[in-house]
Amino acid sequence: MKLKRILIFPAVAMLTVLALAASDYLKYIELADGAVAKKDWDHAERLLRAAMEAEPSNPQNVMLLSNIGMFQFYRGEDSLALHTLSEARAIAPAATVILANRAKVLQHMGRVDDALKDYDRLIEMDTVNYNGYFERGYILLQRGDSIGARRDFSRLEQLRPDDPNTLLVLAVMYSNLGHHAEAISYYNRLIDKVQKPEFYTGRAMSRLIKGDLLEAADDIARGLELAPEDGELYFCRAYLHLLQYRKDEAEADAKQAVRFGVSQQRIDELFQ
Repeated sequence: MKLKRILIFPAVAMLTVLALAASDYLKYIELADGAVAKKDWDHAERLLRAAMEAEPSNPQNVMLLSNIGMFQFYRGEDSLALHTLSEARAIAPAATVILANRAKVLQHMGRVDDALKDYDRLIEMDTVNYNGYFERGYILLQRGDSIGARRDFSRLEQLRPDDPNTLLVLAVMYSNLGHHAEAISYYNRLIDKVQKPEFYTGRAMSRLIKGDLLEAADDIARGLELAPEDGELYFCRAYLHLLQYRKDEAEADAKQAVRFGVSQQRIDELFQ
């Protein structure tokens, strides 16, 4: 009996050590979540590295490494973040989260071609990845590729037709393409869901361009009720007054627009 007890004790001790290690791993991750909530990226990184050291063979470590890469990105260390995320991707090439994170960093660094390659791979791997289509479509729209942007944003509408982000990006796209009736239809649906001054600004501008002055005036008034110091709304109203041949009122609103952040260059272009 004594021999059996001697043999059992080391096994029990080993289980206790393993339990403590697992407890430390989860504890560090939980503490890191608290640091993230406070946007204390340095402390969050230290805690995740401590978790990785507690269990070096844990398969979840690659996702912790990806998180560390994003902490570095949030600290403004883009090159270091890219290195960390590339390291994580080499370990787990099938992880779409890591690929999306790296694409975001590349996009921020101005390496748009490389970001597009990552978004292409992401969408190939996950054909229903909403954020992948959103980000790729945004890049394509900025590049003037209206066909590609329209294709990606149409996919958003298939995936989440009533999502405010879907409605907004479609409204902006159609506005940029000069299809203001379509833009207004999406702004209508968006404003039915969420009332924000910038949404009224967007719809007002499309209505001004279409010549729907009464409707535009109503949008501007509603927007100013929500944000009485919104420079873009004063810019819209200055434009409205110009269309109505009310130059004095337009100049007064233009001054307010500049006061609340609109550039003088845009004002000068409006009055040309």
